Amino acid sequence: MVISICNEKGGSGKTNIAINLAVKLSLEGDDTLLIDADPQRSIEVFTNIRESKNLPLIFNSVSKFGLSLTKEIQSLKSKYDSIVVDTGGRDSDEMRQALAIGDIIIIPTIPSDLDIAVLNKMINLYTQAKIFNPSSKALIIISKASPNPFLSKKIEDLKEYIKDKKLDDLKLMESVIYEREAYKNSFTNGQGVMEFCDKNEKAYSDFNSFFNELVEYANK
Repeated sequence: MVISICNEKGGSGKTNIAINLAVKLSLEGDDTLLIDADPQRSIEVFTNIRESKNLPLIFNSVSKFGLSLTKEIQSLKSKYDSIVVDTGGRDSDEMRQALAIGDIIIIPTIPSDLDIAVLNKMINLYTQAKIFNPSSKALIIISKASPNPFLSKKIEDLKEYIKDKKLDDLKLMESVIYEREAYKNSFTNGQGVMEFCDKNEKAYSDFNSFFNELVEYANK
């Protein structure tokens, strides 16, 4: 299974989701490859931190750029249970290829007015990619949401906005990934939140809910 994480807007939490998803898949027993198609190379930073702390590299990772990304993913699909592709925060060849090759597309979006226009463009790009990848499924996940209860209306407004669009081939996830300090702290320690946090911590619960919903959707 190839899971592509795409949004042309930077700062939407793509790399955070990619790293934590690769960690969680690996902990669940999948032979996992994390492909870094983001020029910022944050995944390389993460794996270097992990190695410096003598933590086991529980998934493989490579950086892939250019027009050969699709062919390289196709050649690697048979070698891994799961491939997670992290793309950069811009409209790029790599992002469009990830849309065209992914079995599941995850589109993180921030609950703010400024992100709506970008989300609309991502929906259009996904619709175009479906021509070449008709069996793909897409999930929109609200990411980096403020845990402040006074700002919960922004989340509900975004949910209503997406639901009103009645997109047959995209699903808005019930799960929400909140902006929590545990994600930053776990990255600094070269770990995913599922390794770094106790099971009763909110970041653990948030990401576990996201993962379970993703698996359920993938198996439909």
